[in-house]
This record gives sequence, C-alpha cells and structure tokens, in this order.
Amino acid sequence: MTARLLIFATALTSLGASTSAHEFTAGLHVAGPGSETRMAEIVAGFLLAADERDGHEGETSDGHLGGVDVQILLLPRGTGAGISGLFGHPAETPDVVIRFGANAALVVDIAPGTPVVEIGKLPPDQDWRQSEFAARYQATYGTPPTRDAAQGYNEARRLDMAIRPLDGLSPASAFHSAIASTKGGLKW
Repeated sequence: MTARLLIFATALTSLGASTSAHEFTAGLHVAGPGSETRMAEIVAGFLLAADERDGHEGETSDGHLGGVDVQILLLPRGTGAGISGLFGHPAETPDVVIRFGANAALVVDIAPGTPVVEIGKLPPDQDWRQSEFAARYQATYGTPPTRDAAQGYNEARRLDMAIRPLDGLSPASAFHSAIASTKGGLKW
C-alpha cells in the first residue's frame, strides 16, 4: 500500500465520529489558472446531481446526496463569490474534499483526518454529451455542459452512490471502499 493511500485510509477512519448522519459539507477544491470559471461549471454540474433524486421545494441545503443534505463549501475559501444557486450554510471545515485537478496543490486548511477524494473517470465524451445530464444542463442553464460541469456532476453522483447505503459518511471504511469503487467510472 502506498504512503498516500495509507494516509487517505487513515483519514477516512477518523471521519465517522465528526459527521452527522443528516447533513455534511462537501468542499469543492479548484486551483490554478481559470479556477473561477471552472468552479462555476463544476458547481452547476454538482448541483444538478444533488437535486436529481431527493430535491424538493424550500430546501435550506445545496441539495441532497444519498438522501442526506449536502452543503457546498468552495475551496480555497473566497473562490467563486459570484456563483449562484448555493443556498446552504456549509460548516467552516468540510467533512470531505473533492479535488478537481490532480496537479493542483491542495491550498486550503482542513481538519486532520478530512478525506480528500481525487476525481473519477468520466464516461466517454460522446456519451455524456448525449446523456440526460446534458439535456437537463442545457434546459437549466441555457448552454451545453462543459467537461468541468460533467466532472462536477460525476463527482456528486459518486458521493451519492457511496453515501446512500450508509445514510452518511460513516463507517469510514465503508465510505472509503464505496468511493474507491467508483473511481474507474460510472454508468450514467
């Protein structure tokens, strides 16, 4: 087991004690050139997935994943100040961080033990561009989705699949196993 995987597994082990079964904060991390534009697209795709199965009128969260309220925290803090569609009140410290961009350094302070999830594989471009997701994105936002929007949608779907059977992010070992099983791709 590589040192990085061992650190990730250890971080996940401590997650269970800190996360409520009714809501969690997902930190979306984007860094580097064009991060503001990328973040807006990622959030748009993420929100579509977060509303897909369990959304309802009058939500006070940013949506639901796995039947659990999700609050979105944009990272680094202060990123994406003009992004619309976020209604929740995220915790100061995310319960899980999704890092968009493997080469981007994680430039945020997070609590020790917070799992950092690397993005998973997207379906082939022709598949996601002709999917129900693309049609919903076009209808909602008036433009076709970008690759970043598809990646945001994909990561929210991965969280949904990992969390739904657990009703939250714990036990940490089960969450780790479930999120790792989706890294190679999901069928949309």
